[in-house]
Amino acid sequence: MMPRRAQAITSARQNLNTQVSTMPEIFRAARVAPMTPGWPLLEDAAVVVQDQMILDVGPYGHLRRTHAGPVRDLGSLTLAPAVFNSHTHLEMTHMLGKTTTGQGFVAWVESLLANNAYGVDEPLVRTELTRLESRGCAFVADISTRNAPLLAGILASSGLGFVSFQEAIGSSPPDDPQTLLHQVDAVDQTGQSGHAGQAGQGACAVAGHALYSTGAQLMRAAKDVARAKGLPFSLHLAEHAEEDAILLTGQSPFLDLLRSRGILDGYSAPGMRPVPLAQSLGLLDEATLCVHCVTVTDEDIALIAASRASVCLCPRSNEHIGVGQAPLRELLDAGVNVCLGTDGLCSNADLDPFAELAWLGQRNPGLLTLCQGLALITANPARFFGPLVPGAKRLGSLAPGQAARFSVVPQAVLDVFSGADSD
Repeated sequence: MMPRRAQAITSARQNLNTQVSTMPEIFRAARVAPMTPGWPLLEDAAVVVQDQMILDVGPYGHLRRTHAGPVRDLGSLTLAPAVFNSHTHLEMTHMLGKTTTGQGFVAWVESLLANNAYGVDEPLVRTELTRLESRGCAFVADISTRNAPLLAGILASSGLGFVSFQEAIGSSPPDDPQTLLHQVDAVDQTGQSGHAGQAGQGACAVAGHALYSTGAQLMRAAKDVARAKGLPFSLHLAEHAEEDAILLTGQSPFLDLLRSRGILDGYSAPGMRPVPLAQSLGLLDEATLCVHCVTVTDEDIALIAASRASVCLCPRSNEHIGVGQAPLRELLDAGVNVCLGTDGLCSNADLDPFAELAWLGQRNPGLLTLCQGLALITANPARFFGPLVPGAKRLGSLAPGQAARFSVVPQAVLDVFSGADSD
């Protein structure tokens, strides 16, 4: 039987984000993390909600005097904004437990190629999205190589905010670069049909895969389409040493593997590291999300920071594959907007952003306070996606006017950050 505290947490997570009330309702908790600049972690605090919108947040005693309405007391729980998963591959959800672990990128790719990696299991994807929402996730950024319209439709019907990226892979752009942006008919929250760039509570967008697998002309064309439409752009950048070797020298076991399969036969190395190459191609700006950034140097980090691009780390995926870890402290010290993603179940145990945060905190003891850690899955991704994607505009913080989407911070996360200051 589930312990009483676990039952309470599960019930709170399932009910918090489904309230529709005609009068204000006060949600009280032992602690509230507003994730609003200048606001500390609040003790014995509350959030006032009406019509799925936040009216007020602050100390419970004050709000109880100034707002009428029923009180939902959540007891000892810590309340935070609903969270973001800023990078995943839903089309590989069925790959859980089927890939090589800890042996490097080449071995991992070989294990992918040995399976039907792109054979989407639709019921399984829907189950994982439902599980994510029950754990307090409100937004998913998905990357698809072959199934973007299908997955965008699933996401649009999920109740989650989302961006569905179609990966551009190859050398030359199509005659009409607009065809890089996939389209999907979907039903949004008002019941109206959405189409083309906007769908449901999210957006359909385009991404580059990586600088060795997406040619310079195609990568530029993909970024230009995203820029013209005001959409986010994403690419895997500096993920592993094989990427560096391919770009710098054109010699790499991974490149040999690709050539053995008829891919990149005529590849010519540009002789540049990933980040300087991305910058030279005009890919880095405030609407670009650089995913992984494991092998970045101090000079690379300075380029990313100057460009105002954001970075999404996927530490458990990097550990699973065996490619190393991104320099978190250096990225934060440089002022880079850092987010967290889980990558797909092809390289992770689950899609839960809180589990990703707990893992990161365990391996970087004392580096982050609780609020700084929570920012990686709330305020920081909202800063990136909010101006670009409809489903993210009112997420990421608990403040008046924001969507009443909450999460309950798991005990595992609280334990990891219990020794750090919470402001």
